[in-house]
Amino acid sequence: MIDIETIGTGPNACIMTIAMQTFDPFTDGWHDRDYYARIDPESQPDRDIEESTLAWWATQDTAVQEEAFSEEGRISLKQALEEMYPIIWNSNFIWANGPTFDMNIIEHAYKSYDMQLPWKFYKVRDARTVYSLWPGLPKQPVSHHALDDCRQQIIKLQQTFRHLGVTEIR
Repeated sequence: MIDIETIGTGPNACIMTIAMQTFDPFTDGWHDRDYYARIDPESQPDRDIEESTLAWWATQDTAVQEEAFSEEGRISLKQALEEMYPIIWNSNFIWANGPTFDMNIIEHAYKSYDMQLPWKFYKVRDARTVYSLWPGLPKQPVSHHALDDCRQQIIKLQQTFRHLGVTEIR
């Protein structure tokens, strides 16, 4: 599962945090392999920052804002993409809450560095579409901490598969 937090909404959005969590969609919980990086906006001079998204961030909880915007411990976007590559490459599927946001932005980032994508297009899966198949799925608040959100999305996906009796995907 991949989740990002950005300060824009288009494919060229400036990325503030990236997280990934490996998991089995048919068992509870997740594997030990995760990834979380706070990205330096200065390493992304050609990526977009939108005033409306900054205004939205200003309405979020102070702790959420601090995690997303604190300058401490940031790495370059290119370094994050390089570190993510082997984890993604070795995954059977790449899940995200809507591939038209997270995956488009990450794909654009890889291409902006002339890096090969670490996934085949047919491996990307949309978790939100799966959730919609169970209208009674309990809703949890979104934390806007990318790794926490990955884990919440995994739980919802696993619950939905269990509820629907899905035991295999192709």
